[in-house]
Amino acid sequence: MDRIKIFSKGWNFSQDGPGNRLLYHFQGCNLFCPWCSNPEGIAVQGVMLFNPDKAPDAVCPHGAIRDKMLDRSVCSTCIDQLCLNKNRNEGIRWSAKEYSIDALTDEIENAKSLFHSGGGVTVTGGEPTLQFAPLKQLLSKIKDIQVNTAIETNGTCDRLPELFEFVDTLIIDFKHYDTAVHKKRLGTGNEKVIGNLEKASDYNGFKVWIRIPLIPDFNDTPDDIRQFIGRLTGYNRDHVSVELLTYHEYGKVKWEQAGMPYTVQSKKIAIETVKKYREWFAASHFKIINT
Repeated sequence: MDRIKIFSKGWNFSQDGPGNRLLYHFQGCNLFCPWCSNPEGIAVQGVMLFNPDKAPDAVCPHGAIRDKMLDRSVCSTCIDQLCLNKNRNEGIRWSAKEYSIDALTDEIENAKSLFHSGGGVTVTGGEPTLQFAPLKQLLSKIKDIQVNTAIETNGTCDRLPELFEFVDTLIIDFKHYDTAVHKKRLGTGNEKVIGNLEKASDYNGFKVWIRIPLIPDFNDTPDDIRQFIGRLTGYNRDHVSVELLTYHEYGKVKWEQAGMPYTVQSKKIAIETVKKYREWFAASHFKIINT
C-alpha cells in the first residue's frame, strides 16, 4: 500500500475546517509562494531543518556545523546521515516522515472522540494533491470510518474533482485573479484553479471555502478586491464562502532554518482595511469565514 510523506501533524479548532480538527501536512508543493508559512513543505523530497541554538558541532562528525552555521554543501554529499539516524538532536532534522495509510487511519479512528463541534480531519500541505493516489486512498478510508473530512489545496490539480465525493469541506486558495501575475510570482497560471473553483461551485455535496491570502504588493489593493469579487460573482452562494487571510511573517524563521532566503518585505495590512474588504464581499452576498 502507498505511503504518505508528511512534514507536520497537529490539532486546531475551526481554522482549517469546522470544529476540532486533526491536521496532516503533506510534503511537497508545486507552487513557490515567497510568503509561505510552511516553507519546509515545499520540496517534494523534504529539506534539512537547522536550529543553530540547539545543534552542537558534534552532531555532524563530517564538520558541517561550525559556530552555529550549517554548511549544506557537506550535507549534499553526505551518505551516512549520522546527524539524523545516530546523533539525533532537536537542532537538526529532516522535514518529511513517511506513514502508511493504515497507520494514519488507525490514528484517526482512535481520535474520533476528539472530533467535537463538527470536527474531523484536514489534509493540507504543502500541496496534498501532489501525492494524489495515496491521498485519495486515505480520504476514502476516513469516510469509511465516518469521520468529517476537509482538504486545503491550491487548486492546480487537474484531478481534484475526483476527490469531491470524499470531502465535506473544500478549502481552495484563490491567490490572484490575473493568470499572468499568478504565473510570474508563483510559477504557474491560475487557469486550473479557476476551472476547479467553477466545478466545486456547481457541486452540491460539500461546503467550499474560497481562501484569499492578502499579500502586500501582490493582491491587497481596493482594485484587487473588486477584481476578486467580480471574478467570483457567478458562483453558487448557497455553499460557497470566502475567507480573507492577512499576511504575516510567522514562517520567516522556518525559511531561515530550511536554508532558504525570505524575500518578502515586512509590511502589514491594517485591520480596518481587512474589515472593509470583508464588508465588500458581504455586500456582494458572500458568506464570510472568520478564523
